Amino acid sequence: MLVNLGCEMRFRGIPTPEKNLMNNIIYIIGLIVVILFILGFFGLR
Repeated sequence: MLVNLGCEMRFRGIPTPEKNLMNNIIYIIGLIVVILFILGFFGLR
């Protein structure tokens, strides 16, 4: 119930710059990790 409410508030609420910045940083870090993982995987082959 609390998790569902949190998700609704996150999507319906007005996004603050702090939340957008955090989401962008997490997204960019995720992309970098995936790219490094793929490069490392092909490098080991």
